Amino acid sequence: MQKTLLIKSAVTAGLALVLAVPLGMVDQLVGERAARQRAVVNEIASSSAGAQTLTGPVLVLPYTEEYTESYWADEPVEGGTKRVRRTRQCKVEGKTLIMPRAVEMDFHGGTALKRRGLFKALVYELDGAIQGEFAIPAEPEVERHREGSHLTWGQPYLSVGLSDTRGIARAPLLQWGDAEQGFEQGAGLGQTLSNGLHAKLPALIQTQTSAGTPDAPRIVPFTLKLGFRGTESVSFVPLAQSTRVALSSTWPHPSFQGRFLPNTDSQRQDADGFSAVWEVSGLATTAPAALRADVAAGRACSSGCAEWLGVRFIEPVNVYSMADRALKYGILFIALSFAAFFLFELVKSLRIHPAQYLLVGLALALFFLLLLSLSEHIAFGQAYAVATAACVGLQGFYLSTVLGSARRGIGFAALLGALFAALYGLLVSEDVALLMGSLLLFGLLALTMVLTRHLDWYAIEVKRG
Repeated sequence: MQKTLLIKSAVTAGLALVLAVPLGMVDQLVGERAARQRAVVNEIASSSAGAQTLTGPVLVLPYTEEYTESYWADEPVEGGTKRVRRTRQCKVEGKTLIMPRAVEMDFHGGTALKRRGLFKALVYELDGAIQGEFAIPAEPEVERHREGSHLTWGQPYLSVGLSDTRGIARAPLLQWGDAEQGFEQGAGLGQTLSNGLHAKLPALIQTQTSAGTPDAPRIVPFTLKLGFRGTESVSFVPLAQSTRVALSSTWPHPSFQGRFLPNTDSQRQDADGFSAVWEVSGLATTAPAALRADVAAGRACSSGCAEWLGVRFIEPVNVYSMADRALKYGILFIALSFAAFFLFELVKSLRIHPAQYLLVGLALALFFLLLLSLSEHIAFGQAYAVATAACVGLQGFYLSTVLGSARRGIGFAALLGALFAALYGLLVSEDVALLMGSLLLFGLLALTMVLTRHLDWYAIEVKRG
């Protein structure tokens, strides 16, 4: 039995594996360009304002606790020491945090692209207001060091955490009750919330309440007008007993993220932008308790700031992720093309040199490089169409001679065009990509079996021998 067919099959398979090298080089290039894109986003964020997280507002009541403490001391006496009891005055400073009873946030804005050469980052600007009310107890709860200690209340202030204060677009304004208050830099909560702003308020707790039935909490409404900028994403940490966040933008491609998703019936997304509303109950989050614990311990905001809701402004087509996904099908394309070549050889009794196989495979590998380079300048769909037309046209021209007729060359080019169209369908239909890929492979296998069902493989081996 002649071994020609087996040898040609092995050589063809070897060439397909060799062509994995240029595909790997293109894949490495895609990774490098994607890394550069991420670096540009970080550069733009570092020179303007990064992703923003809004925490609060929180009412902060500073206090000084004074108490008398007794202790034992060793005093020198003639012939030794004597243990005596002494007293000293102690002062301890602390903060009591009061979370809002209800908060409604309403922000809206637009987006823009900032570029560094071919690379770009999406920035946004939001403008709106935070409205709500605080229930201020007549005698706030304080964890005392000594029972019966004396408390002296300092000047209260309203604290708002904002992860990057460079993004504040204009001077924020606070309407506290009937009075207007300005803001100063810093959230005023130490390491827990180092970035942000605070507004000093008039005295709220005048004297230490005497024993007896405490007065009812005093309700103080507030309105905070705030505008800020950021890069790519914005999030909010719900701290009130009842939090409602309404967010709208002209960007039509949001990705809702965080521990809480917006109300289903509130979401709107079309070519003009999106809008969404979140409603979070204080019973559904541990953020207030965690924030209090972090402030008391003097540590950075950890678990409390982890319970957030927000949105990421994403691009509908990331050219680097799409190119990377397309490359995953590269070796399959080359294998299918070589298989079609091989069938032409068998059915039409042609002789195609391995060098011709290699040139066809290199042209297919070059398609992915063309796709990557073009998509950095034009829309991905247009880049895909141009790269496909160039590759299919070149293959049709070349194979018209290799396969012995223009009709065969055009037919093979049409087959390649169908494969490229199927690949594009896989790329833009990520949710059903597995199903489409399975059906495509099954269809190609069925077509091959139908076309070769009458083929006498032994006779072909003898004839070629």
